[in-house]
Amino acid sequence: MDKALEEVVNCIVESDDYKRLIEIKKKMSTNLELMKLIDEIKLLQKKYIKTCDDNILEEIKVIDAKLNSIPIYVIYMQYLEKINDKIGYVNDEINDYFSKIINN
Repeated sequence: MDKALEEVVNCIVESDDYKRLIEIKKKMSTNLELMKLIDEIKLLQKKYIKTCDDNILEEIKVIDAKLNSIPIYVIYMQYLEKINDKIGYVNDEINDYFSKIINN
């Protein structure tokens, strides 16, 4: 089982999408303004979860709009979504596998 799981992880990590994601992330890390916006939105999201304050939600929307106006960020998010979809698919398949074992 460990070997099979390792193969799945390697398949994702060795994919062109994942390699491109890491490449873009490295480029993004050199853009201080972008990183500041990302850190700021993460902080606001945490605050919003704790407070459900609509003012914080509005701040999040403003920063999100700024981030989505930065091409490298948009591309990064597209690749991140692809990778998350692959991980989600694997997760679903593993859950189905164990569900069948447990229920039979």
